[in-house]
Amino acid sequence: MGLLQTLQGRLLQYDSPSRQVQQAHFDAARRLAQAQFQLADAQLSQRLWQNVADRDLDVDRIINLLYSCWFQEDSAALRAADAEFQARRQQESIPGVFEHC
Repeated sequence: MGLLQTLQGRLLQYDSPSRQVQQAHFDAARRLAQAQFQLADAQLSQRLWQNVADRDLDVDRIINLLYSCWFQEDSAALRAADAEFQARRQQESIPGVFEHC
């Protein structure tokens, strides 16, 4: 029965693509925060930023997560900062009334 319960538990867990992308940004921000702020390791930071570029992650989104949260380990704080950033970005992409003139 243990195997069946494990399989059912995994089948019921679904992460949407947007959640997976968000988690990739959170993971990158956490690793970068540790490398840059805690370890002050320039080489590791450079490799991590290269990894961000290789994975085509949003650099502005990661910078926002790095500097708008005191503790990157706090998932709720990261989600709040990311939601605010995404809302601000969405608002900026909506043209104003006179921008088309």
